[in-house]
Amino acid sequence: MTLRDLISHFDKPVTSGSLDTEITALAYDSRKIAPKTAFVALRGSKSDGHDFIPKAIESGAAAIISEQAPPNDCTIPWVHVKETRIALAQGAAALNNFPAKDLIALAVTGTNGKTTTAFLMHHLMNAGQKRCGLLSTVFYDVGGKQVPATHTTPESLEIQGLFSQMLGNGCKAVAMEASSHALDQHRVHGLTFAAGIFTNLTQDHLDYHGTMEAYFVAKVRLFEMIASQPKGSMVINMDDMWGRKLITRYESTGRVLKFGFGVGADYRAVNPRYDLTGCTFELEIKGRSFLVRLPLIGDFNVYNALGALAAAHSAGLNLRETITHLKASPQVPGRLERVTSDSSRFQVFVDYAHTPDALVNVLKTIRALRPRRIITVFGCGGDRDRSKRPRMAAAAEANSDICVVTSDNPRSEAPESIVEDAVKGFARPKSHAAIVDRREAIKTALENAREGDIVLIAGKGHEDYQEIQGVKHPFDDRRVVRQLLVKITGDRDAERVEREAVWAAEREARDAERAAREGGMPGGTGDQRPPMRPRFDGPPPRRPRFEDRPGGPPGGRRPPPSR
Repeated sequence: MTLRDLISHFDKPVTSGSLDTEITALAYDSRKIAPKTAFVALRGSKSDGHDFIPKAIESGAAAIISEQAPPNDCTIPWVHVKETRIALAQGAAALNNFPAKDLIALAVTGTNGKTTTAFLMHHLMNAGQKRCGLLSTVFYDVGGKQVPATHTTPESLEIQGLFSQMLGNGCKAVAMEASSHALDQHRVHGLTFAAGIFTNLTQDHLDYHGTMEAYFVAKVRLFEMIASQPKGSMVINMDDMWGRKLITRYESTGRVLKFGFGVGADYRAVNPRYDLTGCTFELEIKGRSFLVRLPLIGDFNVYNALGALAAAHSAGLNLRETITHLKASPQVPGRLERVTSDSSRFQVFVDYAHTPDALVNVLKTIRALRPRRIITVFGCGGDRDRSKRPRMAAAAEANSDICVVTSDNPRSEAPESIVEDAVKGFARPKSHAAIVDRREAIKTALENAREGDIVLIAGKGHEDYQEIQGVKHPFDDRRVVRQLLVKITGDRDAERVEREAVWAAEREARDAERAAREGGMPGGTGDQRPPMRPRFDGPPPRRPRFEDRPGGPPGGRRPPPSR
């Protein structure tokens, strides 16, 4: 494709230099310039791609796409546009022959529930005989082949490359998460959505957006895109305050589908009943009633299922068959994932809850299972919204019997400082333990667990690393729990599962090494993740101090380990 052909898809480009230059690839990382590659200068929160234009030219870039006019001494083709992120999306689509036009795209946005909802849509579309790809926080599925996820929603260049792979592998649809960052940064610009889901909006990412209103405006972009299309459904949680604002804004389009527990929902759940293996509820749709079995627990998962069902149904799937397929819904990695077996003396769940609202929802779900006590381990991410740290502690304390606050992903911050910020939210100074080392914190929680208790390890979910000072150290809450259970309780089921996990990790490492040799992920922009280090010992642990109270360890002493 010539540069002339490429920029024909741009909005009012101003050019200099030859437009007959051949362009076969785009890159926004100056380290990933290959022959016939145009460098797109993107502005980021921590760096500006325009500062790397000289490096891109030195590396052999065939052309520059920039928000700045070319310098007087420019010797290569230069394209000046108003917004390079939009140009990147337009150019990536053109270079990949517009793959999105042949895919039924279903997107979900919101603070909590995006990943589970995307997994459920992916499952329902595949079960409905429409082979479906997936873009999620956990991994990308390009049609039977999994690719490691770099972002919840990747850059537009990666999206178009992944969509192209999906088409090549026979996909007819794609289920994807649309994060507020992605919507604000035009990563999904130009895509046409058959349905967009709004789950909820609670405090998160204010370090980026500044205010809840600005956060909401970013989410609204998905529905602005759908409203501008000739068709496409807007599937909105009517029980959420911000969802009701969306409904008010777009109900006149006639394309809003409401879901929830409240009267007036188009897809309404009533009488939910929960146990350790899932839930059963009645689904009411236009005067009809269906009994639904879902192998996931919690009101929030019912919301996720309702949204996914409404989107899949609006995309053309048979309603009754789709409802039936819900009973085979997958366990989403790290989303209220039970690590222990039915025979365990106490149960352990791992969940991704990293906002106050998400933590409250998960703990209320666990409380509904009527455990003897709830022991919660949680942390707060570094370089993120500091104001939610004490709120996380307050949420944990109000809904748990014992709390252990620890590290999450400290990133560039001192983990001790993050823990100190969180501790300010506890109403009772002795109601918690503060243990900076996450493994030691989990160990303390497990050693204090008694028969009938439930232990929740919150914050990291599916993540298999802990990021400290730019380095990602291997750390998976689920594997750590299983390893500790073998030592503390002699749990043979945990030992077996951990052994299988080791084998799986070895297979994944071999597959990743082979993929790297073969060229890695499509899109080719060098979006680099921090390197992994083989081990993490962490800072010295702080010993727990528990308040004396009914059901708690008397005098702060730990009970003997289970045998």
